[in-house]
Amino acid sequence: MIGAAELLLIVLIIVLVFGTSRLSRAADTTKAAVKVGKKKVWVTNPVTGEKEFTLMSLEKELALGRRTHAEVQQKWGLYDDDDLQQYIHGVGLKMAKASHWPQLPWRFSVVDDSSVNAFAAPGGFIYLTRGLLAYLCDEAELAGVLAHEIGHVTARHRAKGYTREQGAQAGLWLVRIFWPAARTLSGFADKGLGMLFLSYGRDDELEADRLAVGYLAACGWDPAGLPRVLTTLGRLQDASGEEVPTWLSTHPSSPVRVAELEDTVTRVRNRPTGDNRSGYRQKIQGLRFGDGPGHRLAAHTIADGDSWQSLASKPVDAATLAILNGYPVTKPPRIGEAIKIVT
Repeated sequence: MIGAAELLLIVLIIVLVFGTSRLSRAADTTKAAVKVGKKKVWVTNPVTGEKEFTLMSLEKELALGRRTHAEVQQKWGLYDDDDLQQYIHGVGLKMAKASHWPQLPWRFSVVDDSSVNAFAAPGGFIYLTRGLLAYLCDEAELAGVLAHEIGHVTARHRAKGYTREQGAQAGLWLVRIFWPAARTLSGFADKGLGMLFLSYGRDDELEADRLAVGYLAACGWDPAGLPRVLTTLGRLQDASGEEVPTWLSTHPSSPVRVAELEDTVTRVRNRPTGDNRSGYRQKIQGLRFGDGPGHRLAAHTIADGDSWQSLASKPVDAATLAILNGYPVTKPPRIGEAIKIVT
């Protein structure tokens, strides 16, 4: 990354090589290119209350969200269960109304995909996959995932990334004015900038986690729901030994995020909270699991002699079954406990 000293040196070299007149013409061209008339480019961040420069207006954010929603439906499709969809939307909407940006036209949907993932599009469009739903053990965990994605939206992380990317593209355009040879590198540079700036950074993820815990507590859910999800996904990652769950792939590691949240969870637990475990289990009963058409989630009460090994069946091995129920792989289930199995 170019530091301030290097950037100043580049500007001085440009001035010496090309002269101030060419620099002035480039500046005039740049001003004309970014002229926005009456369009508002300074907005108040809903979370911090501070003014920040943006190239993504609310109108553009909503338009991008609607376009993304159409693309999501075309690529994956929404899970065909109206009752489940309404339930997920209701849980998300309750927190969104208690968030820093309640007036957005929020929408929460389940994507028909077996991967473990959740993501937020601009404008308040939030998605999680049926694959992730299967690994959640109660409503507080579900709310924790949705609250994290709400936090990304209310803190305007996607809009900030878009503004940074557009600024970087403008910088490349200016460099090409003075250094035509740089145009041969434009394809690689543009793709790299897009990948870098549109991914959430560490600070964004940790901020979304902290906001999520606050939203959970404000709505009466156990704020420890989010750390429990992170612990489960960390176990899933360790057990697979291969590709990490998508929701963790661009985030700080699970143990780091759980440790960061400990003090916050303790601080906001100032009134009784719940997890509605039985209500959540009822809603996901029969949820399609994995890529096979016939595998569904079902309930089972642990009897004497039951073990993860005896209850495991394709496509779920013993380790995955334990993780599916929020257990470490080495800990056996408790007699009398209602668990999730795959039939």
